[in-house]
Amino acid sequence: MVFFSTCACVNYFSKALAKFIPSVTMMALHGQMKSNRHKIFDKFRKLESGVLVCTDVMARGVDIPEVNWVIQYDPPSSANAFVHRCGRTARIGNEGNAVVFLLPQEDSYVEFISINQKVPLKKLEFNTDFPNLIPKLKRLATKDRDLFEKGTKAFVSFVQSYRKHECSLIFRFKDLDLGRLAEGFGLLRLPKMPELKDVSIEGFTATDIDFDQIPYLEKIRERQRQTKLESLKDGDPKTKQNRKRKLGNESSWSKNKERSIRRAKRKARQEFKKKQKHKFDENDLDELAAEARLVKKLKTGKISKEDFNDQFIGSEEKTDTT
Repeated sequence: MVFFSTCACVNYFSKALAKFIPSVTMMALHGQMKSNRHKIFDKFRKLESGVLVCTDVMARGVDIPEVNWVIQYDPPSSANAFVHRCGRTARIGNEGNAVVFLLPQEDSYVEFISINQKVPLKKLEFNTDFPNLIPKLKRLATKDRDLFEKGTKAFVSFVQSYRKHECSLIFRFKDLDLGRLAEGFGLLRLPKMPELKDVSIEGFTATDIDFDQIPYLEKIRERQRQTKLESLKDGDPKTKQNRKRKLGNESSWSKNKERSIRRAKRKARQEFKKKQKHKFDENDLDELAAEARLVKKLKTGKISKEDFNDQFIGSEEKTDTT
């Protein structure tokens, strides 16, 4: 099981890994897959071997026997979730291994987990003599628009998640090398986002190609895309406007998300104020009940109209003086 902190990262890396190791069954599961989640989970449980790329939706409350490895690409925001992730392996007396990837400046997380969760970690020595797959990943993205777009969304979501990490003293956003991170994600170009504004980007090499020429491998999606491109060439103002809006949404995805959150909070405050404005206090309710009883007495003939007027007016005068 390979854990990522965001749904977009799961979508991207599950597809990328499937490209590199086609002989291994690669499955993806995250919280946005509500309709197919149980089907994917059951299918993975029945596999003799395979890889499940997932978010913390699979960190607890599920039992998958004989998971040999749990790999955490990025530590979860919650320390409890770290332990729950590790708990997916070595279950019911079986052996298992759990690994977490940390950057050099994040090594204090080891001590934090040891103190906070009483879980000791040790450094794993491994062979660094392995091929650089980034150029191949970039080449694949130049031929597959879906992979290209998924990579951009994954990078943006990762940056957002890292910036809002609960352990911000350990995972310091200002220390994150965004250029090398983008290169590691296999991006062809940097997205436009607030986190990259006025920041010196080193370690990233952009790909010099016509991005409109990157096709979808799915014939229907590519046909629809080509139709939109033709409309742009013909000068259709509506299509141009839609494309501009879409590009704007993609380029500032994180900024739009923050704006949506602020808008939702503002709406919630307005709704609360509106309810408070129309909320009756205890005295108001008592007065309404008394007036209702007077009306009922008048209808049943227990009091005359004159008595009703005297008592009703008297109650109003009492209200005015309080």
